[in-house]
Amino acid sequence: MGAFFGRVFRGDWLSSVKAAAWPAGLLLVMAVALAIPSYGQDDEVVVGWSDRLRIALAMLLQGFGGGFEVKASGGSSPFGSDSGSGSGSGSSGGIFGDSGTDAMGAASLSLVPLTVTLLWIGALYLGARMLRTRGAGLEAAARLSLLVTGLVLVLGLFAQPEIQGVEISSSPLLAALGALAISLAVTCGVLQRDDLAAWLAQRPGAQAAVRAFGTAVRALGAVVALCSLVGFVAYATTDDVDGTALLIALPILPNIGFAVLGLSWGAPVKFDVQGQFSTVGSSAESGSFGLSEIGDVWGNGAVAGALSLGAVCALTLGVWAARRSADRREQLLAAGFSLGLVLLFTGVSGVSAKLAGGLADWGGRGTSEFAPSVPDALLFGLLWVGAATFLGPYVLRLVGQQALVPPAPTAPPMPPAYSPGAGYAPGAPAPAAAALPGVPQANPVAPPHPDVPDHPATVAAAPSAPYAVEPHTMHLGASPGPVVPVVPGAPAVPGADPAAERKRKVLIWTATLTAAFVIGGGATAGALLLKKNNDDSGQAQNKPPAASQSPTPQEDQQDQQNQQPSASATPSTSPSQSQSQSPSASQGTATLPTGFVLKQDPAGFSVGVMDGWKRRQAGSQIYYEAPTGGAYLQIGIVKNTPTTSYENFLGLESKHLETPETNYRRGQLIQNTYQGRPGALWEFTHIPEPDESSLRRHIIDQAFVAADGTEYAILAAGRADLWDASKDVVFSTATSTFTVN
Repeated sequence: MGAFFGRVFRGDWLSSVKAAAWPAGLLLVMAVALAIPSYGQDDEVVVGWSDRLRIALAMLLQGFGGGFEVKASGGSSPFGSDSGSGSGSGSSGGIFGDSGTDAMGAASLSLVPLTVTLLWIGALYLGARMLRTRGAGLEAAARLSLLVTGLVLVLGLFAQPEIQGVEISSSPLLAALGALAISLAVTCGVLQRDDLAAWLAQRPGAQAAVRAFGTAVRALGAVVALCSLVGFVAYATTDDVDGTALLIALPILPNIGFAVLGLSWGAPVKFDVQGQFSTVGSSAESGSFGLSEIGDVWGNGAVAGALSLGAVCALTLGVWAARRSADRREQLLAAGFSLGLVLLFTGVSGVSAKLAGGLADWGGRGTSEFAPSVPDALLFGLLWVGAATFLGPYVLRLVGQQALVPPAPTAPPMPPAYSPGAGYAPGAPAPAAAALPGVPQANPVAPPHPDVPDHPATVAAAPSAPYAVEPHTMHLGASPGPVVPVVPGAPAVPGADPAAERKRKVLIWTATLTAAFVIGGGATAGALLLKKNNDDSGQAQNKPPAASQSPTPQEDQQDQQNQQPSASATPSTSPSQSQSQSPSASQGTATLPTGFVLKQDPAGFSVGVMDGWKRRQAGSQIYYEAPTGGAYLQIGIVKNTPTTSYENFLGLESKHLETPETNYRRGQLIQNTYQGRPGALWEFTHIPEPDESSLRRHIIDQAFVAADGTEYAILAAGRADLWDASKDVVFSTATSTFTVN
């Protein structure tokens, strides 16, 4: 061991430094590219280019084990505050202004940018290949790994800026350890490739496993590249996505690709939020986005496209395994490696965050996670990959190709009909013709001249032969292959009609693709249907009262008592109060006015909105916005709310609105009963932005807590100068048609 390290430190360090420049230069180039945009700072740039470079490096180092943690010990935050983009308890998002910039607490982000990981491994491979051409061995692998680890450690220490009391940590030691492990594995594999190949040659089982793993890596690379392209195009075509957003998406392209692959196979992307936050109150929310939600948002055509993409990806894995496998066992091994890699990268492609403390008005304590479902990926991956593994050899046979790795012979070859190099004896018949049973012997073929050198020659049957022997080329002195007799005027292969062959291939291709789609898609649809039925049966136990249920006399009396304003409430003179105090009698049964449509929202409710209004979702807030802007309908959802809707409204009012800047004026704030459940009605006007005094906004918000503890808030917003309670159809239609599915 001492001698080995002695050779390491006495070796060629200059070549190792040149090889290490590949991965180090890659990190710096990507960090510089990410640091170029100002990310919305416009003219007042607080976080300068050098600080953005260090933040970008901290984000990139997560690709091989680094961390990203933000700590604030008090003082002024450089990031400002804009709680106007938040939402309060699912009801009043987008109506609050700034209120400070104090920061104290900690937050962490856990994300593995797979683009960085894969490109960094590729850069290591190029550096190791450069050393391999110079005959380097394990000593060079150790030198290169030490250099790379040291460079990552230096970059990690540099990527820890402190900006106005906010410290960012990149966990440099963890990043260095991850870089050491990856670099040792890659460089040793490249530099010891010949020794590894010689070792595998003596172990056929290990050689087949390595070959199957390589097949799985190549096939999965092609599949993920396709899914990443589809996901990136879908993301780029969404609203409000600019060049900066596209640049940020590039480091996580494979993460997007694995999420798209899971969705196309039926595995949803799940989210989970647990904790208490200042913007949404107490929240314990979880859900998923899968094929059913894709159908609700984009229609059945999008579901068919996703399933078609899943079939193409699965067949790619199956055909590639059949193409590069020597036998069925190796093919199954390659399919198993493919599924294992899918599960591995699916498990690390998600993102999670933790928060403890506050940044201006943003604060709280809790966790959030957004990641593809690994158990569902395992279930549906078994279905799709299993079907593709079964169909792969048939598809390969259909296109007329054979495996690149020929199978081992099962029987010894037949001995040659004559001694190699002896040629034909004068006057002897051609051995190929004599070897054909049942074929009349042709006239003897003249032997080649003994002085003719050893080069390809053409041997043909005599003109008087009843069967013509097809001319073929062979090397004199070598064992010739069998010669197939061809009847003059007959096709080369009896019964092989080109038109019929093409038709047969079309039919087989159609049957193969249909079988793949039916097996994979049908199994996926069946599993999703079974899962949906189980979810529906579980939700039926906590189903809220029917929308058309009339309140009992006791409820009417309680409703009248609850409608008395609180001690802090100002007298209400709003003309809309009389029609909005208790919308509880016939929700869901009212006919839609002209120009309205009933939306079945993927968030689990239905509501009547104006035709042409566009849907947008921000967390648990769902917006239906007018194309001209200004007016919108907002549905807020908060699960397991700890307070009543009335108490929540009072807290939001006192914390965010009762300030001189907002010019807040309460219209009414009362308790009521909505759809047989306790609720509250809040109506007011305010100025969202202090410098826009002419654009006063009118807000009316009906909230209630369902039987399962989920709070729903139905909010309508518009310009106060255009508000007419007698012509209010947006809010009245929404409250009369809103139902929880």
